[in-house]
Amino acid sequence: MKLERLATATVFTVAPGDSLDRAISLMEEHDIHHLPVVGQNRVVGMLSDRDLLLAVGWKLSRERRLGDDGTLTAGPVLVCEVMSHPVVSLSPENTVRTAAQVMINRRISAVPLTDEQDRLLGIVTKMDLLTRFHELTESQPGLSVLRQPATGHMRANVFTVGPRELLHVAARRMSEKHIRHLPVVARGELVGMVTDRDLRRACGEQTVADELAQAAGALYFGPSMIWEIMSRNVCTIDPQTRLIDAAGLMAGRRIGALPVLRDRHMVGILTDTDIVRAVGQSDES
Repeated sequence: MKLERLATATVFTVAPGDSLDRAISLMEEHDIHHLPVVGQNRVVGMLSDRDLLLAVGWKLSRERRLGDDGTLTAGPVLVCEVMSHPVVSLSPENTVRTAAQVMINRRISAVPLTDEQDRLLGIVTKMDLLTRFHELTESQPGLSVLRQPATGHMRANVFTVGPRELLHVAARRMSEKHIRHLPVVARGELVGMVTDRDLRRACGEQTVADELAQAAGALYFGPSMIWEIMSRNVCTIDPQTRLIDAAGLMAGRRIGALPVLRDRHMVGILTDTDIVRAVGQSDES
């Protein structure tokens, strides 16, 4: 399956000199997480919501004004200060399996599609892959790995966090373990989920708010524990749930991980990365 059948053709972009305010507004208005950065008709960078959360806590420049006169702004203000570059791109002629391999190997969640001159033709995200996986019917050839149960692809050794864990401790654990989702467990029961996006937003907000407070001669006291930012309505699956059904659940809920429960006890976690990796490592295209 070629990426031209999967890619989002209508792509919203920003320029290197655009404001982060514009990027935040575009992502909020169109419910997207990635923006190709285009300069001189070429893709020169990528900007993700994670970049913005960590850099400015998803706050507009007017919310980051310093001092009484408001002439200074806490944090970066331009796309070029935050964007990732150089860019990893693919051709519309590449396959879904190739896109899956690139995303896994490069630890990225979106790939722009370009021509030989690096001109933007489309974009493919992990969510696009998950949505397309779920649209496959039983009668279609290829990607039979998606009909395998979660138990063969989930991570059995799950790193968890307690609801009273400090945010900076959880953030450090995520960074050290290279994970993006932490189930929150209290007295052996799953009570919530925290993602790296949750932590990036909290840490970004803390950085900006602390700088603003210092400029006003005050102190900032924001959330410090996991229970204050965690999601409480956690969607779960059982070990025999097929990857194709898990992909559909993730795409429908727009989430990136599903704790795997057996008799109410967590036995693993299945992430969007696990599903994409399964496709990338399969012998099918």
